[in-house]
Amino acid sequence: MNVIQHAVSDLKFRIPRQILEKAFVNRYGAWKPNYQGIDELIINNVIKPRVLTDCNLIGGTQAIIPLNGLPQDKPTEYTTVMHIPKDRTQGRSINSVLNISFISPDALSAWAGVNSGGTAGAYGGQENTALMGAAHGMMAAFDRIPMVSTARVELIAENTILATDTINLSSNCFLRCVLSNDENFSNIPLRSYRYFCNLIEYAVKAYIYNALVVEIDQGELVGGQTLGIFKEIIQGYSEAEENYQDYLKTVMQQVMLMSDNTSYHRFMKLVIGGNR
Repeated sequence: MNVIQHAVSDLKFRIPRQILEKAFVNRYGAWKPNYQGIDELIINNVIKPRVLTDCNLIGGTQAIIPLNGLPQDKPTEYTTVMHIPKDRTQGRSINSVLNISFISPDALSAWAGVNSGGTAGAYGGQENTALMGAAHGMMAAFDRIPMVSTARVELIAENTILATDTINLSSNCFLRCVLSNDENFSNIPLRSYRYFCNLIEYAVKAYIYNALVVEIDQGELVGGQTLGIFKEIIQGYSEAEENYQDYLKTVMQQVMLMSDNTSYHRFMKLVIGGNR
């Protein structure tokens, strides 16, 4: 069971089934989609069109995409346009682009290790004495800083990037970007399922309130119906939209960050330092 199935199943313990049926099934009348159950209607009407979109705006999965072998269109001398096929992005769309590296991340890490004072020993090990560290520091002070990446890149269309820099892109480049969440939110770990369930609850309650609040009021005025507890429950969802927006910004954004190991590790390196 993935996180969406778990959230929909858990939702039935939080919202009365009669209200779910009224909001997602019975309100269609003669045109109701009989081939769809409540679970599928909730996913198609709330989770995919709204929750998935909102979660893509606040998070995703950071990835490094190799650009080798892709055709390059050069409108000007220092402008490059490239389209990244989805077989390189796990079938997902690119939400945002961060930078393009001119060398591989492994080679960059090796370069950083050597220039921080480590030298390869006779057997491939690392000799990091005070004398050698001082010598490397003095040499590095007179050496120019190599251009290893550029942040002058932007997303201009679906999985299409525009790089504008004085350095032409080589055939061995790597794009660091944020990919959208897949439709099943498979990147969310098991321990974060409860947070996602809370977000789905707020989203569904907001949908129910918008779908039924006017209809219930008209039924009471026109038909003289006594709705009782049904109307009371629906009116209790009046703050669900505000709760959804607050929870999305204050809780879910942090959950999405910590669910993406690459982004979380980079964030921790900025906070506490370190090479890993």
